[in-house]
Amino acid sequence: MLVADAAPGFAQKDPRRVLWFSAMPDVGREFTTGHRKKMADYVNNYAGGTAFNVTYRRNTSRGGLSKELSAGQFDILILDMTGKANPMGPADVASLQQFYGSGRRALMLDGSFAIRNLTHNPTTKFPGVNGSSAGLLMNQIYALSEQGGGILIGTDHDIWQPMANAALRALVPNATFRGTTNPSTNGDFIGTTLLASRVVVTARDVLKHWESVPNQGEAPVGQFADFMGQPIVLHSLVETADKPGGGRKRPYISASFSPGDQRIPIDSADEMFGDMPTHKSSR
Repeated sequence: MLVADAAPGFAQKDPRRVLWFSAMPDVGREFTTGHRKKMADYVNNYAGGTAFNVTYRRNTSRGGLSKELSAGQFDILILDMTGKANPMGPADVASLQQFYGSGRRALMLDGSFAIRNLTHNPTTKFPGVNGSSAGLLMNQIYALSEQGGGILIGTDHDIWQPMANAALRALVPNATFRGTTNPSTNGDFIGTTLLASRVVVTARDVLKHWESVPNQGEAPVGQFADFMGQPIVLHSLVETADKPGGGRKRPYISASFSPGDQRIPIDSADEMFGDMPTHKSSR
């Protein structure tokens, strides 16, 4: 795993404060709290612990998110919410809206987040093929950081989307995750945000993971209004048709900033250096 040059304009001196909040149930031995915490610890320890200060909390009860948000000040909120139940009570919704309303709005939605660390087979174990799963995660976190804060909502395919959609509806009422996807080689990463904003990973290595667990969810894209009635545009960061490559191309990850127009084939083995996109907020 190669570390790219620091993006211009990133002058944060102190570690960004991150709340990694998991409301996910354990599912057998493949999908556990320990797997989620390993990812959080990786972010916390990245760059010798100088970049991010991560607080990991797991709570599956209503009121849990509100409790954790009120216990500290955070720049970035990761909602690791893949499950069939809805743990979002009125206090949780109010706390999430307050966090968003404070200006930390670099929302990123990831329908592949839940499969970032599974013991399904060798390709799905974190940090992933040639470190690509860890690199993808760090590129997401840095993208949010460089927006001055943010929220990343993670989920899986349709059966497991109620949790994430409850959180998403609190912020962008008409935006929802949906469906089940099965990634093919007929697709592209859009811009280099996910592949090289900080850590250089190849599209093909990421695809090896995604193809081995072909049931992530489709992330919303398009024009919406947030809960305050203000416009927000969600841009696709990666999209591909389902196997065997027919039909429309569907987004797995979207964000409220534009990644630019460059397209990198989803099965490309090239490493993307330089030509870093300037993140442009849609707000």
